[in-house]
Amino acid sequence: MTDSPPGERTGSAPGLDPVVLDPVPDLDRVPDLLTRAPVGGRDVGGRDVGGRDVGGGAEARAGQHRVGRGRRRHRGRRARYRRLAAGVATALVVLVAMTAWVVVRGVLAKSRLDEARQRIAVLQRQVLSGDFPREAELRSQIEQIRRRATAARALTSDPVWSAFGRLPVAGCPMRSAATLIREVDAAAGTSLPAVADLGPSLDPRVLRQRMTINVRALAAVRRPAERSFNALSALRAAAENVPDCGWAGRVSGIADARAEMIDRSRRLAGALDTVVLAARVGPEMLGGGGVRRYLLIVQNPAESRANGGIIGGFGLLTAEHGRLSIDGISGNGALPGGPTQQRPATGLPVPFAARYGAFWPDRIWANINLTPDYPMAGRLYSAFYRAGTGLDVDGTISLDPTTLSYLLAASRPAVLPDGTSVAAGHLVDLVESRVYGEIMDAAARDRFFAQVGQAVYAAVESGAGDTTKLVTALGRAAREGRLEISSNHAEEQRILSSTALGGALPDAPGPFLGVVTQNATASKLDYWLRRQTTYRMQRQPNGAGLATITIRLTNAAPGGLPAYVRHRQDLKDAAGNLRAQNNLWLSVYTGRGSWLVAARLDGVPIGLAGGSESGHPVLSTYLTVDRGQTRTLEIKVREPVGGPALTVRPQPLPVAERLEVQGLPVVPPWSSQGSSQTQN
Repeated sequence: MTDSPPGERTGSAPGLDPVVLDPVPDLDRVPDLLTRAPVGGRDVGGRDVGGRDVGGGAEARAGQHRVGRGRRRHRGRRARYRRLAAGVATALVVLVAMTAWVVVRGVLAKSRLDEARQRIAVLQRQVLSGDFPREAELRSQIEQIRRRATAARALTSDPVWSAFGRLPVAGCPMRSAATLIREVDAAAGTSLPAVADLGPSLDPRVLRQRMTINVRALAAVRRPAERSFNALSALRAAAENVPDCGWAGRVSGIADARAEMIDRSRRLAGALDTVVLAARVGPEMLGGGGVRRYLLIVQNPAESRANGGIIGGFGLLTAEHGRLSIDGISGNGALPGGPTQQRPATGLPVPFAARYGAFWPDRIWANINLTPDYPMAGRLYSAFYRAGTGLDVDGTISLDPTTLSYLLAASRPAVLPDGTSVAAGHLVDLVESRVYGEIMDAAARDRFFAQVGQAVYAAVESGAGDTTKLVTALGRAAREGRLEISSNHAEEQRILSSTALGGALPDAPGPFLGVVTQNATASKLDYWLRRQTTYRMQRQPNGAGLATITIRLTNAAPGGLPAYVRHRQDLKDAAGNLRAQNNLWLSVYTGRGSWLVAARLDGVPIGLAGGSESGHPVLSTYLTVDRGQTRTLEIKVREPVGGPALTVRPQPLPVAERLEVQGLPVVPPWSSQGSSQTQN
């Protein structure tokens, strides 16, 4: 037995090694000991249970440090999570608050904009009808529009609205709304105040007294009308450039608001466009600078021509300081120099003569307007009148019975010498159809036409007509190509040529369509002609376009028509033309640089005569149409460009053409106010 170290007790038991007990540790070491877990008789500090160092202490201490760091990281992560949760909650609160802010401001802005739109709608009705309120009331209306537009703009221009507007998809309606409101606010501060300046001068009581136009008042509206027109045109252009935002725009209502803004600005600008034209050329043409005289031509579309019909009657309109009068109203039996001149009234331009020379448009009154280019027809009419009377005129005015019916609708029925009252709705049928069955003698028919013209003039001159309605009637006739004016004063003609009133054959580039049917028999069967045209554009990968033009002509003439109506002067022996067969010269005008691909008449290939006028290719053919028959001409044309829009040159007919266009929007060939006016 060996000696035991001091302080140790020994003991043994069978089969067991002696157990060595440590003395009670110091209390200061308890925490350190508690952190150690004995492993195989050693603690993690690398000592045996007796406290002796047995190696590996550095590794054990490193493990201890890792455990400590892990616990500290865990405590750090929990702290970060708490901070993140608090941040997210705060952000959500802010986002909800900002969303509520945007929603509330959006509702308020929509309310202000709706109020402005309603007041603009009222103003639009007043401008289009010419029913202007008193100046103070008009200015108050415009100020209310401005205030509401400004309030709506303030509500949609703050940083929060702008930030939400940057969101994908959902932000699009907000951006579009802000842009629309900004443009409305700008227009309310520029164009609409100028409309208020128009009010006093455009008051019908100031502008017209019976057949006298106040040329000073008319001249005074030019500048404010131009300012208003330009600003409204800019508003329309800006609205058209605003995205409609697809389904988001439809749901939010921004698409409807955009469409309404485009329509209202277009219609208001269109009304002011006409005012600008009248103010630019009206004062001088109405005799503001001296006496003016115009050859007045009443056409008869029952025997059709390119811009209406043959000359059925005429007179001389005199304008002096706005006072209008008409003298010498007569039927075409009294045409100066006779229906056919003894010698050419004037020379013809070479390109014009190449297309029309064989028809003697320089000698035959009825063939002057075979061309759809009214400035050329106006020059010929003036030359014929000078050749027949020795008098120069300052220009010409052509209109048709439909235009006269519009004037009667705006005034009162025409009263004939025998007391017969002719209402607006009966005039066209009377002078284009019924008269040929009721008055068989040509001279008596001429006198009747003159009486009708005098009765219509008396109805308008009586003062019974509403000025606004009369202006609206004339504007409608001009848009339909039924009212056309030429001037023999160069600057006035330059302005008129690019307007509907001027009726020029435009030479604008791009897809173009002008369908012209002209009577080739000297009959009056065109009153019964029904025309339908379909235009379909197929755009090609190279930017060109393939246009398919389908024209259907129907002869709706009833049986039992007078022989004069059925007359076939183009045939030596027509046997009375009992079948009322019509013979037409059909021409189709297409875009500059276009060319024919194929043509079929009633499904059978056909050759067409080619030509050109004012830069437009023209395809022509003669065709007959029996009573009750429909002929179908299909033409395929290659256009150099397939867009962006189709320009359509209309032909005034007794019954308006049915036109359907597929693949392109349709635009008119003219403005209202003339080419020199700046448009935005």
